[in-house]
Amino acid sequence: MTPHDDPRGQAVITTAMRLFSALGYDGTSLQATAEATGEDPAWIQERFGEKRDLYLAVVDHAGRAERAVVEDALAALPAADAEGVATALYGLSERYLDFCAANPQIPALWIHRWLGDAADIPEVEGTHSTPLLNFTADAIRSAARAGFVDGEVDADLMVRTLVWSVYGFLHGEMIAQADRSVSAHPEARRRFLAHHRQLLDRVLRLPGA
Repeated sequence: MTPHDDPRGQAVITTAMRLFSALGYDGTSLQATAEATGEDPAWIQERFGEKRDLYLAVVDHAGRAERAVVEDALAALPAADAEGVATALYGLSERYLDFCAANPQIPALWIHRWLGDAADIPEVEGTHSTPLLNFTADAIRSAARAGFVDGEVDADLMVRTLVWSVYGFLHGEMIAQADRSVSAHPEARRRFLAHHRQLLDRVLRLPGA
């Protein structure tokens, strides 16, 4: 049985994710996780291993959730026409924003890594974020080969631009709001998605742009 298969283990992962995303890897300990969950530190160590192992379990959980959203949003690709490609990419933009808004700890984990957190655990990007970025970029490249989007676009940087803008919006723009939830600011969400759609239209030269 993996930690994801039982409520007790899942509760530890959820709490550890909250701590790692708020305090970073160096600022989080097994003892703090135990205190936050009410579990015995010895049980957590027996169940998950050292802090590094717990961190990897948290990142794995986050990566799986993130990948499920992206793969589902892009399930319609390759599409039979340009309109189908546009619909899939607009849907990805909306669903990824809403996913990150509902799970702010996940982008916070990656932002910490951008700032050098847990730098002695370099395999995380290669296992999770890079394959997902490549998967999304490959979908754009496939559409380009089919002639549905601009073949000159840098698909890798396009995908990263979409991610950077979502993170910046949620952890930069929205942080100034008293209520930081996107659901409390539907107009801000509408404007951001309209901007994202325009970005996709202009850079990829989607139909109607």
